[in-house]
Amino acid sequence: MEMMPPFLLCVFVLTFLLMTNRVSLLLDLILNKKVPIGDTLLLFSSYLPFVLSMTIPMSMMMGTLLAFGRLSSDMEVTAFKSSGVHLFHLIAPVLVIGFLMTVLMLFFNHKVLPAASFAFKQKQFKIVQHQANIAIRERVFIDNFEGYHFFIDHQDSSGLFSDIKAFNRLSPYGSVQTTLAKHGKLVTDEKTYQLFFHLNDGVMNWDNENFHTYNRLYFDRYIIHLKLENQLAQMADVKKDFEEMDLNELRHDVDIATDPGRRYAVQTELQKRLALPFACLILSWFCAPLGLWTRSKGFMGFVLGLVLIFAYYLMFITGEILSQQGSVNPIVGLWWANGILGTAGFLIYYIVISEQSAFRVVKGFKKGTGFKLNKQG
Repeated sequence: MEMMPPFLLCVFVLTFLLMTNRVSLLLDLILNKKVPIGDTLLLFSSYLPFVLSMTIPMSMMMGTLLAFGRLSSDMEVTAFKSSGVHLFHLIAPVLVIGFLMTVLMLFFNHKVLPAASFAFKQKQFKIVQHQANIAIRERVFIDNFEGYHFFIDHQDSSGLFSDIKAFNRLSPYGSVQTTLAKHGKLVTDEKTYQLFFHLNDGVMNWDNENFHTYNRLYFDRYIIHLKLENQLAQMADVKKDFEEMDLNELRHDVDIATDPGRRYAVQTELQKRLALPFACLILSWFCAPLGLWTRSKGFMGFVLGLVLIFAYYLMFITGEILSQQGSVNPIVGLWWANGILGTAGFLIYYIVISEQSAFRVVKGFKKGTGFKLNKQG
């Protein structure tokens, strides 16, 4: 098939580009955090399925556009038409491939993607736990964790800390809050894969520059959520529990969710997992007649493909954000990009088989006249 080389090349290029923004994370973990290379690569690779779930539909768009653009520009389409072959017979094999890719990506998003998200959380938790055991030592300043600096005076053989000092800012430009605690210990939550520092019997001190006051708060227990001081912390924040569910579990969670915010989030994730696979079929249908119409190949076809990828993702991300906010129904928000391009595919297909220019089609509709389709053998 003409589309396979550009499709595979586009999968490689787009995946590489989206993964490169994690290279700094990879180097930071290995060089600065001294995390074993094997653990780092496993963490890095667990992010790959998330990237592939986006790049494969986009590559179907690019591959189809370039393949049909080359066929049209090289006059091969004219040869087929002269032989009595209907244009739909050229498009049909691509639609079959798009359908098979849709089925494959539905399974991918149903099983592989949530499993990879869960593997990411497990490995991230083990790295944080390992870093905490290494970083937390007596009588040294500890700055390995996001937002906090610690100084521990003593640690006994059971792992209990004493005379603990913690420093953090309430806001990026705010004053430093100092926390003093007599005792503390590390607590791991094996269910949620999170690590906490429990401080006992202490006091917090901070000043308020706006009101010129000095504040002091005594506590029996204060819990600090430990996160690594690097991009891994930002990645971990994005990982919600519903991203580790398969499609059936997501549907069940939507039915039982009582909090509106969570319901919108889970519904958005569910429709996202469904809409992206069907984009393989819909974008193939859109780009096949578009490539025939524009006759785009080579560099110009690649540029047009990038513009379409940007436009599609802009529409898709906008719908996702509005769905998460509850501004629109997630079905509308996550499927409207597919709906628009699918409808546009029918219009462009009509233009191609009727051999009319876009200007003449628009002019004809304005006048209320139709066009007779040319006989295609």
